[in-house]
Amino acid sequence: MIKIPINKAKPGMKILRDITNEAGMVVVPAGRELTDSLIDRLLMMNVDFLYVEGQKDMPPKEEVLNEIERRFKKANDTHTLLIKTILKSHIEELYK
Repeated sequence: MIKIPINKAKPGMKILRDITNEAGMVVVPAGRELTDSLIDRLLMMNVDFLYVEGQKDMPPKEEVLNEIERRFKKANDTHTLLIKTILKSHIEELYK
């Protein structure tokens, strides 16, 4: 499940959380598929974001590994370097 701004919504996406109005009344129930007309209605109702199926786009693996290197650049104690190694290993697993 990802939270997206309404301007990123596309027809065919499935809503995973009820969309409610200011009074808490459900205006679009979870499970409904977005259409162009539904997106237009949500825009007119000033809905800012919604939860839909999917995963966030991940940055390129090399970018993430470079960021880890940058953040641990000054580390020189054993425990911190162990954390860095474990973190890099975890990132490698995520991108398989």
